[in-house]
Amino acid sequence: MQEQDWGKFSRWHALLDALCDRSGHIDNSALASQLCHRSGKSAREDFNAAEKNLRNWRAGRHLPLRRNFMILAELLRVSDNPELLQRWNLLYAAARGRELPDTGNTAVDIDAGGDARTRPSIAGRLLWSGTGIIAALLAATGIRWMMVDPYRDLPVIGYDARVVMVVGESRVIHGDRGDCDGGNVPDWTYTAPRVPHSSLGVFTDGGLARKMSNYCNKVVPVRAVRFTARTAGVEEIRLLDDFVKIFVNDPANLVTR
Repeated sequence: MQEQDWGKFSRWHALLDALCDRSGHIDNSALASQLCHRSGKSAREDFNAAEKNLRNWRAGRHLPLRRNFMILAELLRVSDNPELLQRWNLLYAAARGRELPDTGNTAVDIDAGGDARTRPSIAGRLLWSGTGIIAALLAATGIRWMMVDPYRDLPVIGYDARVVMVVGESRVIHGDRGDCDGGNVPDWTYTAPRVPHSSLGVFTDGGLARKMSNYCNKVVPVRAVRFTARTAGVEEIRLLDDFVKIFVNDPANLVTR
């Protein structure tokens, strides 16, 4: 098979789609299965989530987290070609760079594939480039540059393998992190497919929070997962790759002393 000119690709998702086609993944089922296996996941809901994520990644609607980005590179044999690997990393870094905080300075960019993406407007780009110049000048003159942590006021949550609640109670019980550097916090559309069905209640978006990550060895921002108890009972589930046992009690059966 003749190797493509990888330098012609200007969008990471377009490059990903071309690599999938090159490897025979016209649909996403086989690649989703490989992705689950490589991630140590085997549940049906994990496979469904992987298929959905692949559709979104290939269409440019979402960007994978770094760990999935690295797994995809391995499965698609990106490192076999140094030029391809360089382009792969460069376009992914550029795509991450476009994910700036929402300041209202965004415009819609329709690429050749026809899907809508957001990118900074001219005013937004000038604002961020100006900020970078100021930071560099302050560093050069020896003045300490204090970056404000946008997540510092978020509530801190924890993970508990044993959750005890009563019917009607609603509580944040877990969180889905992004990268260890604090960037790329998942939105609910990414987290929701990885949240299981429960016979005792419902899982919903708990908003942004912070959580101690053993993997990152520090507190990182996360997408919080809220559970609302509806029915009394006991259930063991796998939530965001962790096992959780939920005990829901009926308030009428609680003994007060």
